[in-house]
Amino acid sequence: MSGLLLLTASSLGQARRLWVLRSPGEMVEYDPATFTAKQTVKVPAEAVESPGNISVNRLGQILYEAAVSLPLSEEDAASAHKVWFWNGRAATTVALAQIAPATLDQGVKREVNTTGSNQAVTEFAPVAYLSAEGGHLFWFANQARRLQREEVDLSTTTTWQAWQTDLSGAGREDLATSKFPDCRCPTGTCEESCPYGVVWAPDTGVDKFFLMTQLVAGQTAPVYKASTRYHQEGAKWTATALSEPLQRVLGATANGEAIVESIPDTGCCGWSNQSDDLTLVLSDDGLSGEKNGEKKITVFDEQATYKNPDYDVSFYTSNARLSPELGFVAMTIVSTAQENKPIQLAQEGQANPEESQRIRKALTELPAVEVKRMLESPEREAFLPHSALVGWISEKEILIVEDHLLVAYNVGTGARRKSGVRVEDAARVFLR
Repeated sequence: MSGLLLLTASSLGQARRLWVLRSPGEMVEYDPATFTAKQTVKVPAEAVESPGNISVNRLGQILYEAAVSLPLSEEDAASAHKVWFWNGRAATTVALAQIAPATLDQGVKREVNTTGSNQAVTEFAPVAYLSAEGGHLFWFANQARRLQREEVDLSTTTTWQAWQTDLSGAGREDLATSKFPDCRCPTGTCEESCPYGVVWAPDTGVDKFFLMTQLVAGQTAPVYKASTRYHQEGAKWTATALSEPLQRVLGATANGEAIVESIPDTGCCGWSNQSDDLTLVLSDDGLSGEKNGEKKITVFDEQATYKNPDYDVSFYTSNARLSPELGFVAMTIVSTAQENKPIQLAQEGQANPEESQRIRKALTELPAVEVKRMLESPEREAFLPHSALVGWISEKEILIVEDHLLVAYNVGTGARRKSGVRVEDAARVFLR
């Protein structure tokens, strides 16, 4: 793993910032070293129920927007789509001033026109992202033109776009465009056969890279067609096609030299365990000019760890984070089954009392945080039952949630710094 260990994270040397989302609608910042409260920011009340739609960067800027994707229903198109944005600290080293929140129009559109015996439905659904440096907003959108006849989809033409604006949403500067091939819709529903562009960016905000994957929702399971890494070089954004499409991205370095990817189970149609759940760390020395090709290291292998092929229960990682110096990876392991609940056989499974007992024992420990040292064959550094990962405070200390309390855990010494900060779940905690 030498190629990965030589990488440096842009966050090195920067103090972490810790935020907790609370009811009825506020973000509270705490000092990660002492867990003392520092400030409180009012956010839209509805944000509390959808923490996945909140973004926070290291400057303390906060963005909230309701999820929107294609295809749009008439009701979705008629609804007001707004982006709530708070620039909590000016990007300066002197007298940092609070700035009032702003509401931006998200720009969602749906138009219907007649073309011959068909209808042309044109849809546009932008999504805003914070920048890491705090001076811009990034926007990504699919613009699709679907042909319909009697409300049955015939075909679609989709163009994916990326651009940036100032913090008011003005001053658009185009960054990238990708027009997907014209696509027929044999089932009468385009999302079952045709791709849309889905973006992943670091949770600290877009800095020097982001990822775009062409994803088909499919009838029974998603289909990942192709992935592209966009990397900024000077004033230009360069697109690099990845050798294989990414599935579920869990984390990455700020510049995208290393990516943590989860390969979900292929189970469908009511089944949970039909393949092996994996979590991989991918690196590409080609970006640094060494041209050694991509490296792929498995840090979680469901079947190797839990040996559960006969029962319809899947173990997988719900999140993962690389440490600042890339010496470790930390993951939360969860399961589709619950302790003391019935577990049925897999579709082609056979009763196996020993395997069933082993699965039952494993379920008593979940959710759990596992930390592995990044080597060619990763080694377990720590395993923490009944906990969920938030992120890395430093190279040796992770922040976890145990019994609804924030706890800092040192992976080298095993020492814990317990706080009095109570949280609903790890999804409502933002460590930047």
